[in-house]
Amino acid sequence: MTVVLAALVGIAAGHTVIGSLGSISVVDGASMEPTYEPGARVYTGPISSTLQRGDIVLVDDGNKDYALKRIVGMPGEIVQLWRGYLFINHKMLMEPYLPKHTYTFPDEHNDTTSFELAEAEYFVLGDNRLLSSDSRAYGPIERKHIRSRVPLPESEMRAYALPYTLPEEGKRTIRPLD
Repeated sequence: MTVVLAALVGIAAGHTVIGSLGSISVVDGASMEPTYEPGARVYTGPISSTLQRGDIVLVDDGNKDYALKRIVGMPGEIVQLWRGYLFINHKMLMEPYLPKHTYTFPDEHNDTTSFELAEAEYFVLGDNRLLSSDSRAYGPIERKHIRSRVPLPESEMRAYALPYTLPEEGKRTIRPLD
């Protein structure tokens, strides 16, 4: 009963409420649009299984409040931004959760286009790439900075779990410059 009461008070106040079963957070900002609109309430649960590409997580990014982001790069991978596209280990990542014609460019204050992730690092991005401060700005994040995860249906997670490889037919290739 105490956790439920704390959750209701926190929702009313617009803050994250953490309990042993998870937390309810209010989205403050547009970095995860259109997936989560500002003011949306999301449940984030404890991380009880392996993190996967596509997971939406609550991240301690060094700011006052935690940030809601999506994992796109996994430990040990190379993430590259090239001509508005996102590549994982030289393969273009298809992101069906993004609206068409959404491009991923480097942060305007940091021209880094290639990130090599260590064994305990993840690359996180907001779904609204134009308005998100994410790993493009502050670099990969360590696992210890991922606080919780938004539970997603299994069918949605599997839709973008692996990088897309262009078909051999037509031999058209798109890859970042080395």
